[in-house]
Amino acid sequence: MSRESRKAQLAAEASGSGLLSATLRRILVATDLSARSDRAVERAVTLARSHKAHLTVLHVVDEELPDAIKAQLTEAAKTEIESHLGKLDGRQGVDVSVCVLPGRDYRDILKAAEADDCNLIVLGLHRDESADRPLRGTTMERVIRHGIHPVLVAASRTEVPYRTVMIGVDFSVFSRYAMRAALAIATDAEIHVIHAYQTPFEGLLHGREIRETLAADHGDALARMIDDEMESLVHPRWVEPAVADKIHRVVRSGEVTSVLRAEVARVRPDLLVIGTHGRVGIAHAVLGSVAENLLNRPPCDVLAVKAW
Repeated sequence: MSRESRKAQLAAEASGSGLLSATLRRILVATDLSARSDRAVERAVTLARSHKAHLTVLHVVDEELPDAIKAQLTEAAKTEIESHLGKLDGRQGVDVSVCVLPGRDYRDILKAAEADDCNLIVLGLHRDESADRPLRGTTMERVIRHGIHPVLVAASRTEVPYRTVMIGVDFSVFSRYAMRAALAIATDAEIHVIHAYQTPFEGLLHGREIRETLAADHGDALARMIDDEMESLVHPRWVEPAVADKIHRVVRSGEVTSVLRAEVARVRPDLLVIGTHGRVGIAHAVLGSVAENLLNRPPCDVLAVKAW
C-alpha cells in the first residue's frame, strides 16, 4: 500500500466510515541467522499459522562479495533457514517461502516487503541484550523510519499466540491505526489501552496550594475530556462489540515512557503497540523519543505502527 493510499484510508476512518478491522494476509520476517533472529522467525511462523497467512523468510547476502562466495553463502543460508523451520512444531501447514537475495541494507527488506505485498514485517532485536548499543542507525530503526509497514520486534521466544496486548494511545488518528494493527495481529487477546498525560506547565507551578487549586478547577474537566476521548477510541463504530468487551482502559498521569514501562511491569503484556507519526523533512530523521526508548530496550515484543 502506498503512502497516498494509507492517507486515504486514515481519512475514511477518521470520518467514521468503517470498523477498525484488518486481515493479516502476508508476513515477511528478515533474519541474519542469529539467535535474536530465530525469535523473530518463530513468532512469524506462529502468526502465519494463526492467521493462515503466507510467510516469507528473507535473508540478505552482501552484494559486494565475490560471486563464488555469494553463491556459497546463499546456499548455506537457505539450508540453515530450512533446518530451523523444520525444527519448529508449528511449521506444519504454514505456507512459507524462503528468499535469499543479494543486497546491502534496510532498503532491500523494504523492497521485498513491497514486492510481496506484505502487511507486516517481523524483525529480531537489533543488538545483543547485554550490550548498550544505540538504536539510531540500525537496520531496525531504518526499516521503521523509512517504511510504511507495521514492524514487529520479537524480543521473546515463544510459539503461542499473543494473550495480553498493551497499546499506548494519544487519541489521534495514528492511535486508531495502531489499534487496527493490534487487533489484526492479536485477535483473541485482552487489550489494555493506556493513555498518559501531563498537567500543562506543572513544573512552573510552585507551592502546594496553587497545585491543589489547579487540580480542583481543572481536574474534573480533564477527566471528562479523557473519558470522552477513550470512549470514542473504542466506540462500536470503530471496534466490534465483542472485541470492545475485552478492552481495558487505563489513564495515568506522568511522562509517557515512564507510564508505559510501569504499566508493562504491572500488566505483563506479551505485546506492546506504539504508534509513530509519519513525518517529512528534518523530523523524519528520528522516530521520536518514546518509540526510540521502548525499541532500544523492549520490555516485551513491540509492534511499531506508522500511519504513512
